[in-house]
Amino acid sequence: MTTITSALSWVVGSCISAELLGYWLHRLLHSGAVGFLSRSHMRHHLLLYGPRQPQRSEEYHDATTGTFALGNIGTEWLLPAAVLILPTVGIFLLLHVRPLYEWIYFTTTLAWSFLMFSELHDVMHIQNFWLERTPVLKQWFVGARRKHDLHHFSINDRGLMDNNFGIAFSFFDRLFGTFSEVMPGFNQNGYKAAGERFKSLLDGK
Repeated sequence: MTTITSALSWVVGSCISAELLGYWLHRLLHSGAVGFLSRSHMRHHLLLYGPRQPQRSEEYHDATTGTFALGNIGTEWLLPAAVLILPTVGIFLLLHVRPLYEWIYFTTTLAWSFLMFSELHDVMHIQNFWLERTPVLKQWFVGARRKHDLHHFSINDRGLMDNNFGIAFSFFDRLFGTFSEVMPGFNQNGYKAAGERFKSLLDGK
């Protein structure tokens, strides 16, 4: 296998890896397993673009305002990412991965994660964004945005949003059984449960 072919394989593999890690991290943030991480993320889901609120605005309502962040990427994403970097470096050293491929992996993973889970996610909440008017990309963007709307609207009886964790693509949702394309009725009991679960967040708004 030539270096170019190997490099392209690493790029593709890194994109898939980033999508998988983003899926599981997003799912973790909605699980409530790590309280302060979930609380930070749920500011976006309950206060800014909640199930009873419009999902589109003229400008994106940034949940990281007033908190530590890199751009609009909050600590709920930054801390787990930092935790994952060290063991990944250790695995690469153990397997004697070439520095070129290490560079490709980290660069591609960070770029893909930022593009999909930050930039693309944010513009899904902006009114009349240009992607919804572009013939080649319109069908994909509108479809992905609708699935993300479902993610914001669907809430289970425990007060957790539990489907459509992918942003641009849904193949890991389909693989792990969290995919939905049917808009459910509003779950009043689930909404009340979310209010109790994240009471400190709502009280401090």
